[in-house]
Amino acid sequence: METLNSFNLSIKDIFDKHAKNLCLYALNYLKTDADAEDIVQDVFMRCWEKKEILSSGEKVIKTYLFNSVRNACLDKIEKKDIMCYHIDMIKQEVVDEETSTFDEKILQEIKNELAQMPEQTQKIITLIFMQNMKYQEVANKLHISINTVKTLLRNGIKHLRSHFSKHLELLVFLCKKI
Repeated sequence: METLNSFNLSIKDIFDKHAKNLCLYALNYLKTDADAEDIVQDVFMRCWEKKEILSSGEKVIKTYLFNSVRNACLDKIEKKDIMCYHIDMIKQEVVDEETSTFDEKILQEIKNELAQMPEQTQKIITLIFMQNMKYQEVANKLHISINTVKTLLRNGIKHLRSHFSKHLELLVFLCKKI
């Protein structure tokens, strides 16, 4: 009976020492605290059943616990979320398709608006946003002053902002794709 009591203390000491870190580790894989705690409890129950592990050194026990928690989390994710994973993949494909169509439509509208601008303004916007050139580089390339570059860029952006005010964040994102 005494060996059982010393065994109980030993598993309790190990639990007290590692349970919190194991739960935090499990949360890297799982979404809820409850799921993480369940996994850790299950691992300790298996540890209880495999008494030979508890007689191993501290490093072996710690390695066993963390590996067991990781494997249990991955198993739970695979079993629980296989259907959710497939549903999420289908949803993502639909969203990607819709976004792609939307991006192409907005991109075409931006190109059309650019075509309506003076040629010099088109070049400046293209060089700055597409080729990531600095104002001075654009001025040198087009043989104009840096102030002219700034003025034409400001006018071009103003025009685009007014036309795409509802999609301003998309405009910034898509300017790099023009």
